[in-house]
Amino acid sequence: MDRRDFFRMAALTSVVAGAAVISSPQKSSARLVLSKEQDEFPYEISSDFKGMPQTNCIFCRVFSDKDAVVDEYVQKTYGLTKIDQMGAMLASSKDGFVHPEQHGEPGFTAVDKALELAGWATNDEFSPYAEFGRRNSLIGTHIVNPVTGKIAKDKPVFVPGLHTWDNSRAEYEIKHGDGRYQFKDKQEATDRIKRACRYLGADLVGVTSFERAQKWVYTNWLDLHPIKNTFPDGTVKMMTYDAMEAQKGNFISAGYGVSPPDFRAESGFEPKSVITLAWAMDYDAMKTAPSLVAGAAAGEGYSRLAEISYKVSTFLRRLGIKCAPCGNDTAASIPIAIESGMGEGSRMGMLITEKYGPRVRLAKIFTDIELVPDKPRTFGVKDFCKNCMKCADACPAKAISKDPAQVYKVGQETSVGKINKSHLAGVEHYYVNAERCFGYWVATGTTCGTCVAVCPYNKIDEWHHDLTKIATLTPFKPLLRHLDELFGYGGPLDKTRSKSKWFKDAVADFWNKA
Repeated sequence: MDRRDFFRMAALTSVVAGAAVISSPQKSSARLVLSKEQDEFPYEISSDFKGMPQTNCIFCRVFSDKDAVVDEYVQKTYGLTKIDQMGAMLASSKDGFVHPEQHGEPGFTAVDKALELAGWATNDEFSPYAEFGRRNSLIGTHIVNPVTGKIAKDKPVFVPGLHTWDNSRAEYEIKHGDGRYQFKDKQEATDRIKRACRYLGADLVGVTSFERAQKWVYTNWLDLHPIKNTFPDGTVKMMTYDAMEAQKGNFISAGYGVSPPDFRAESGFEPKSVITLAWAMDYDAMKTAPSLVAGAAAGEGYSRLAEISYKVSTFLRRLGIKCAPCGNDTAASIPIAIESGMGEGSRMGMLITEKYGPRVRLAKIFTDIELVPDKPRTFGVKDFCKNCMKCADACPAKAISKDPAQVYKVGQETSVGKINKSHLAGVEHYYVNAERCFGYWVATGTTCGTCVAVCPYNKIDEWHHDLTKIATLTPFKPLLRHLDELFGYGGPLDKTRSKSKWFKDAVADFWNKA
């Protein structure tokens, strides 16, 4: 942008912001809260809604679904034909056993890969495969000889991971300790637990009742059947795929079993409330999407998810409160987050929060204490997404539709192919073709994140961004995407993004930042 354009756009921005402030003068200070409470879920739920099986989630399908890839675009563009091979291909790339096609280029160097693996480390080591929907995760460890101190690496054993549903500590407090802690009332319990969540690391906290959340619990739960991997040094690890075969180009997935959803059988209680937690991913790292640096931000989000969920669960159990911490498993996270007042759904299929936009990762903790629920909150995202289309234009997989939000049916034609079974049937939403999205991840060895990076709601917390938030609620909102692009937010919106100077500068800026 030259000097003349800069001042022209600065003047236009001032007009937009000024008009917005005039229309909402009481909301013109920093750290705005523009959302409004809603009594009901803010999207249509059809009368024949029956919930969603976890077997339909794309993260589970890619390890268990023996069907062919439905989408012809995925088959032609990426050469992917079998759903159950895609998970092994991505997992082997993420673990570093195979390299993505851009290996060695800016954003895809060995240093970038090391950062990505480090970001994922806590999740991968202490809550393995939670990102693929594994609940109540176990850690694969090895027997240590107490006399020699030597590790028997060929004899793996399993111990509870950070997402453990083991409530024996809560049981002990109830039966042998001081008993279950008695708060003065539900409001005090809610306030104290929310404060603890924030202190222990959550950026956002919300609560909903299990009565409202129950419809979002998956109608079946998947049980991982890992493959025994024996590495050249004799070490044995249980993994979701055959790592040694992956190095030869043969991608074999482990598969899953299926169980009926049953909290009491697995965690020892019937839920009364759900605590929803969110963490912001690093802004500078996410700017580099679809690089491995952005993948590191996603991994760090999942690692924090595992660590902080465990801390919150420990806090609850020490008070005699039983709980079941969950990541991508057990229930659909985004609808529960909406029920908990955390934000709104979006065209890209991600939750949009008021403070961080879509740049968050989510966890939920089912618990047997009755808390004061939050209400769903809206601040104009659905209406804004109707006009913006920036994520759809930028999506390198052509997975985000430009169609209106609606209740879709399997097989229905859209601007991004036929609806496949990985969508949430019976609920109004913008459609994202999960097969295309995941296909791009597999082909590039990244978790992408381009839609998050380019979203106009993805801003750091500064005063001029507050003015922009106000403007989303005025007649000026159609201009905001153009302002976003002219001021350089988000970067290129086409397939040349990862080859562009902007992208290379974003990666360099991340590494050079003091």
